[in-house]
Amino acid sequence: MTRDRKDLGARKFVRVDLRKPGFLIPAPDAPWIQCYVLDISDNGACLDVGDLAVPKVFGLSLTAGGEVLRVCTLIWRRGEMVGVRFISARELRKGAAPAGEADAVTKKADA
Repeated sequence: MTRDRKDLGARKFVRVDLRKPGFLIPAPDAPWIQCYVLDISDNGACLDVGDLAVPKVFGLSLTAGGEVLRVCTLIWRRGEMVGVRFISARELRKGAAPAGEADAVTKKADA
């Protein structure tokens, strides 16, 4: 039996359970903070960040060495979990993020 779109929470992208460590990058020169990537899709992810204060725009490394980086914007927070959407370079250039924060995150991602 196929599932109706409503059963999937009206999501456009299929989420995949990941449950792996990741690293939140709050600013280019700030230390990376370990978080937990609960699930991920082509468009975003759900992270367990504990009681960490999460900026509106930040970097996310999916590997300890930084080989896989994404720029994220905070969409929602429920206790220790946050939902993020991945931001493209085009969106950053068009001002999808608050001034200053986007520049800081892209410099780290480009490094």
